[in-house]
Amino acid sequence: MNLAQVLRTAPDAPSAFQSAEQRSAELYADILAVAPGGDGRFDAEAVQSRPSILRRTAALLSEALPPGTDRLVCAAPDGIAVTTALALHTGLPFATVTGTRDDARLTGEAHAGEHAVVVVPLVGSARDAAPPVLTATKAGMRISRVLSVLDSGDSSVADTLLEQYGVRFHALFSATPTRAPLGPATDKKEVDPR
Repeated sequence: MNLAQVLRTAPDAPSAFQSAEQRSAELYADILAVAPGGDGRFDAEAVQSRPSILRRTAALLSEALPPGTDRLVCAAPDGIAVTTALALHTGLPFATVTGTRDDARLTGEAHAGEHAVVVVPLVGSARDAAPPVLTATKAGMRISRVLSVLDSGDSSVADTLLEQYGVRFHALFSATPTRAPLGPATDKKEVDPR
């Protein structure tokens, strides 16, 4: 008997699997539980120190990767845990950006012409994502998207990244605990803009 036959004959089969919305809501609840700031801020390190959260986060972030992505890029040290989880989930290699603004440099293997995605754990403003985007762009990489686990809920982040850098922004959840997960409307796959 194959899986399809088992599922057709099992009376409780639908309850055995969660929908994408249920998985997303459960992950968001777990993030809220491990990283309460009390002052409306998240402890990104607490989120990144939980393997079960990282695994599920990587699975959701992988769904937002544009087709044809060659490499991931993150800012060190903040983005290494989430990016490593995503790299392990997808098999994509990654490079890191160390330093800030003028002294930022790309470390690890990276090649001009590669299609890359910048991964950050928490975005409070477009400035949080700017150093890895600019550094990778200077190295000749083509950045199509910034992926974040959490964002500040400030809509100007997405607008600024698109207007100033030509890069789309996608966050799994809002970092404002009073708001619900960003939901399916922002989690839709987009046609690759390249």
